Amino acid sequence: EVTFGGYRADRLASDIVWAPVKVESWWQVAIDDITFNNEPKNLCNGACQVAVDTGTSMLAGPSDLVDKLSNMVNAKDDCSNFDELPTLGFQIGDTVLNLRPEDYMDKSSSGCSFSIMSLDVPPPKGPVFIFGDPFLRRFVTIYDRSKPAVGFAVARHSGADAAAAASLISKVRGSGGSAPASSSPAE
Repeated sequence: EVTFGGYRADRLASDIVWAPVKVESWWQVAIDDITFNNEPKNLCNGACQVAVDTGTSMLAGPSDLVDKLSNMVNAKDDCSNFDELPTLGFQIGDTVLNLRPEDYMDKSSSGCSFSIMSLDVPPPKGPVFIFGDPFLRRFVTIYDRSKPAVGFAVARHSGADAAAAASLISKVRGSGGSAPASSSPAE
C-alpha cells in the first residue's frame, strides 16, 4: 500500500523511529551497527549505510559483511538449528530494527540458506545494504521529503500483538527500556 502526503497510523504497531537521509537519491540512511538478539557485533564502526528500496525483492549487502554475517549466524544446511537462530538487527542510535530468521533465511524442504545477497556498490553511494521486500513486509517505511528522513514502524498485521511489535523494534541490549519513543522526524 502506498499513501502520499502522510501515513496511516492504523497501519503501525509501534512508534516511529526516524533516521536522517544521507543520500537522497537512494533514501539512504546510516546505521550504527548490526546486532544479534539486540547485541551489537561491532561490524560497522558507525559507517554502515542502508538504502530503503521498494523496488528490490531481496535483502542485500556488501560481500565482506554478508560473508561475516552468514558465518556468525551459523545456520545449518539441514535447518536443524533454525529455531535457535538470532534476530538480525540494524541499530539506529539505541534502537534496533530486527528481522526474524524467517526474514533473512530461505527455508525449504531441501534445506536452509542465508538469503542476504552479496552486492558490492562502489563509492560514492556504496558500500551499502539494501532493505528490500523482506524488510518492507515487517516495517512500514515513511519517506519524509521535508527533512529528509525515513521513518520505520512495525507494520500492523493480523494476529500480531504488542509483544511481537516490541521484539521487532527494541533497544540495544544494555541501553534500558524496551521500545523506542521517537515519533517525530530527526532534526
